[in-house]
Amino acid sequence: MITLMTDEDYDHLPEDPTMRFVALEGLCRRNVTQILHDADGDYVARLAKQEYMRTVASAASTLEIDGPQYPTNLGDPIEGFEVFLGEATATATRLRLQNTTHRAGSVRLSERSRGRIELQLRRLEDLINSSDMPDERRVRLRRRLEEFRSELDSPRLNLGRAMTILAALGLGVTTGTSFLADAPEAIATVVSIIGADKEAEDREQVRLGAPPKMKALPAPPNATTSWEDQELTDDIPF
Repeated sequence: MITLMTDEDYDHLPEDPTMRFVALEGLCRRNVTQILHDADGDYVARLAKQEYMRTVASAASTLEIDGPQYPTNLGDPIEGFEVFLGEATATATRLRLQNTTHRAGSVRLSERSRGRIELQLRRLEDLINSSDMPDERRVRLRRRLEEFRSELDSPRLNLGRAMTILAALGLGVTTGTSFLADAPEAIATVVSIIGADKEAEDREQVRLGAPPKMKALPAPPNATTSWEDQELTDDIPF
């Protein structure tokens, strides 16, 4: 049996569903390319192609990605390998472009980071409630906290809006006694947590890199059946 993904590979996939598919498809494609290049017989090549299509199609279905489907409509699914490969590559390219469009100004926070930020928000809330500031300012700052919590509930935190709200909270700490002492530290901690997740996300994006180009492969030796006549060429759209 041929497998293109190890348990460790699955453990290291990104959390974002779209980028999880992109990473999985890219890794499977690199592995199937290597297997096809090294395969001594047609049987191994056939198994590798089947495994690639099954794994990628299953990932697309599970992650609810509009992507390639296993060619069950064909008498011999292997005959649909090249078309499937092209569709998978097109899907990964589309997802990368969509992801790049909205990634620069946002970040997907981990559950741990969200929990740590919420602790700081509660800390700020307690400081606001116990401070000697005017009631009008207290109401405004509470409203700002709720605005930030609404942003925090989004799948991806909008960095521009988040920083604007935090800046407004920072301006509100210019009066009061105990509030002055601890609030700036709480706000700085929130900014630090967000920044750390953004840096980690950017590093992961660099690590994933662009999908590799599949090289043309020679026809399998002693080809006798229709599925064996399928060979990879430079016409594959990478």
